[in-house]
Amino acid sequence: ARYQNELAGVDTELLAERFYYQALSVAPQIGMPFNQLGTLAGSKYYNVEATYCYLRCIQSEVSFEGAYGNLKRLYDKAAKMYHQLKKCEMRKLSPSKKRGKDIKRLLVSFMYLQSLLQPKSR
Repeated sequence: ARYQNELAGVDTELLAERFYYQALSVAPQIGMPFNQLGTLAGSKYYNVEATYCYLRCIQSEVSFEGAYGNLKRLYDKAAKMYHQLKKCEMRKLSPSKKRGKDIKRLLVSFMYLQSLLQPKSR
């Protein structure tokens, strides 16, 4: 269903997500479904959701090697966004726009901190 979504343009994302959760209910020790859920999450919430899934994959009894590379890629993005945010000055914004910027700053900073706290073993 996920590949149908990517290749055929058919909106099957929810179906694919359901299948991955079903796989986890059958074999919770296998990390691969978490890796796939991370891929499905894409860049939602500035990659926080995908990072969670990749970390769960890595921490599974039977992890998936590809999750390490996926996680590194997200951490590299987070570092780049974090350094760009530091350069940006907060102009006078309306309260609603300022709130959105504050949320982005929080999530990007969280992701950057996560990347700093991860062991560099892989």
